[in-house]
Amino acid sequence: TSEAYFDSLVVRVMFALAKAKEKVMTNTWFYDDQLHKQEIIDNYIESHMEQALKDHEFKLYLQPKVMMKDGTLHSSEALVRWILQDGKVFYPNQFIPLFEESGFCKKLDMYMFEQACMQIRQWLNDGLTPIGISVNQSKLSFYEVDYVEHLKALVEKYQIPPHFITLEILEDLAADNVDEVNEKIHLLHEIGFRVSMDDFGSGYSSLNILGKLKIDELKLDKGFLQEIFEKNNQKAKIILEEMVKLAKNLSIETVVEGVETEEYHDLMKSFGCDYGQGYYYDKPMSQQDFNQRYMKKDWKEE
Repeated sequence: TSEAYFDSLVVRVMFALAKAKEKVMTNTWFYDDQLHKQEIIDNYIESHMEQALKDHEFKLYLQPKVMMKDGTLHSSEALVRWILQDGKVFYPNQFIPLFEESGFCKKLDMYMFEQACMQIRQWLNDGLTPIGISVNQSKLSFYEVDYVEHLKALVEKYQIPPHFITLEILEDLAADNVDEVNEKIHLLHEIGFRVSMDDFGSGYSSLNILGKLKIDELKLDKGFLQEIFEKNNQKAKIILEEMVKLAKNLSIETVVEGVETEEYHDLMKSFGCDYGQGYYYDKPMSQQDFNQRYMKKDWKEE
């Protein structure tokens, strides 16, 4: 009927409008086949996310963080992959924005935190010396009233030393609430957790925030290295070097993301950056693959 057609058309217009709003520089979106496919994916994600959590379809992947000075394994970052029963994989950029919009990210954050705790417990049970695992935390989770208590309960459940867990937060989480965030960081430090600021430099990063927040680690966004090597931006090179020096003077450890080549690695090593993460060292991989490659033997960069 014409009424049903009109309703369907409105849905498509609203979907295109939502997509246009996601990208500030995009003024016009046409509802085409590509956008239709995205709508199908989004609808699937939103209607299946709860069951996927119950069915353990969200998998913990680990990517190594390497010590710049000697190329040895230092720790890892926990990354999520949604792997369906038929083997199809959804990547974080496909579902995390939807989860943040719906609030489901709070459940996923705690699920992934628990998976990291379980992995550390497994290493201990196997008689291995655990390495640290960094776990991303959304703004919605961080501001939950029982957030700290929930994390504490999980590390006590699995009897793991909290210092093996680093909680990664984004800068915008603290932009207007520095004092409140520092209070929560203080509580996390009392338990033994470490706190890292992720993707620093990806937006309108503030040195003022860096000076006020009581973080342990600063993760420098991969965009710096791309600017330097792909666009030959010498100003970005100066800024990046000074950021590493500044963090060191503030007693904050530094991690650079997006190390793709030996040239990237050598530059950051010369700057005195503490740790590197990126495809030059290794890609994110399943727990099984990570354990086989890194936890059964001492590993050095070849």
